[in-house]
Amino acid sequence: MKVIVAGTGPGALKLYTEQVREAVKTADLVLTAQRLEKPLSGMTDQVRVMGVADTVSYINANADREETVCVAASGDTGFYSIASTIAKGVDSSVELSFLCGISSLSYFLSKLNMGYENVKLCSLHGRESSIVPNVCYNERVFTLSGGSVKAHHIAQQLYQAGLADVVLSVGENLSLPDERIVKGTAAEIKEMTFEDLSVVVIENEHWVNRHQTLKDGDFIRGKSPMTKEAVRNLCLSALEIMPRDVVYDIGAGTGSVTCAMAFRACESLVYAVEKEADAVRLIQANMEKTGAKNIVVKQALAPAGLEELPPADKVFIGGSTGNLKEIVEAVLQKNRKTVFVITAVTLETVSQAMEVLRHLHMNAEITCANISTAQRLGAYHLMKAENPVYIMKGTLHEQQDQTS
Repeated sequence: MKVIVAGTGPGALKLYTEQVREAVKTADLVLTAQRLEKPLSGMTDQVRVMGVADTVSYINANADREETVCVAASGDTGFYSIASTIAKGVDSSVELSFLCGISSLSYFLSKLNMGYENVKLCSLHGRESSIVPNVCYNERVFTLSGGSVKAHHIAQQLYQAGLADVVLSVGENLSLPDERIVKGTAAEIKEMTFEDLSVVVIENEHWVNRHQTLKDGDFIRGKSPMTKEAVRNLCLSALEIMPRDVVYDIGAGTGSVTCAMAFRACESLVYAVEKEADAVRLIQANMEKTGAKNIVVKQALAPAGLEELPPADKVFIGGSTGNLKEIVEAVLQKNRKTVFVITAVTLETVSQAMEVLRHLHMNAEITCANISTAQRLGAYHLMKAENPVYIMKGTLHEQQDQTS
């Protein structure tokens, strides 16, 4: 079987490329989605509506047949398309090729007189995820919407995250007679309603450079303890946070580590769990000050409240109030591959943490950080030492994980 995956563009028949038209007309069978059935039926009587999974199944079940199948996909085959699913799912004996189409990205940005420079691309179509992280750390974001997350839901997410003033441009029914383009702030757009398949460009004038290193002076200080800059950076290094990691900060204090981790988890969310109301307000103030809005703050004494959170990839524990074992166990129940970093300043806490890690059959790495900083004394500078801080990294033994 020969399979041609063809991008049909944003919607209008006039935007189909000549290559795509030819592929549709000459194919023995055209498989497509419901919304494309009508325009395609004007070119051939061999159109069949079929879902993504059924399309892959059909191709594999008939791979040895001598026929050409054209899979007509919306937009461009290289941008969040059915094409990638087909490429991964079809039998290797199938002769597979792709024809590009005009993407909603290129069409909509041309309508906005906007170039592609500095535009972060993502999709929320059919996904339960948040746009907030991408908007925090990028000047411009282009996203596809649809399914349970429509354009007005995106605006609501942004508004609730304190990003009410970011500007959204929403494109609906692109290239079709009822095309609609609306521009407004998140506060304005959240009150509107949009079609299932729309595209959105979000512009954030106050975006934050996530590559910067947060200094101690960047935070509002209160009565809550704060992990100092040098130790904070060592903890971040040990955690090795990736952009899409889900992260917990347990015993978040002032939120200095929370905000620094949020910069690293720039396409995801950080969950700050803190028992003290004053500290919760301080974390929220530091979120505002640093621009790290991809943080969800929860007032609770862990492990209480953790059951409501998604499974964590990385966890920082700056304070456990004697519940360390219960906290680690609660996290591992959701994801046994979670990486933990625990800090301590007393030998008793170090002993307790190492015992918990040993009891749970976890690998443990421990570092003692002795930090001194220069302070001016008249015409001289003297080094002033801070209390040693113990940084413990825990991961589950591979053998234990495989046999569990």
